[in-house]
Amino acid sequence: MKFYGYREDNDSDTPEVLTEVTLVASPTVLRQLADFLLHTANLMEQHGPRFGHEHFERQGRDEPAFIVAGEDY
Repeated sequence: MKFYGYREDNDSDTPEVLTEVTLVASPTVLRQLADFLLHTANLMEQHGPRFGHEHFERQGRDEPAFIVAGEDY
């Protein structure tokens, strides 16, 4: 598993490698994220190396993007 991300104050098109991620969310959003991760794991198994990536639906415009990519992506 690897984490990548963008800083708010950086306009780079290349994500940075992150060594730690802190997630601040309500129990409801954590359950939604858990469901999303299980669903995405199933998609990965179904599509194998053809799986690209999947986006977690944002709750609002100010929410950060959360994307899961396959290892071959």
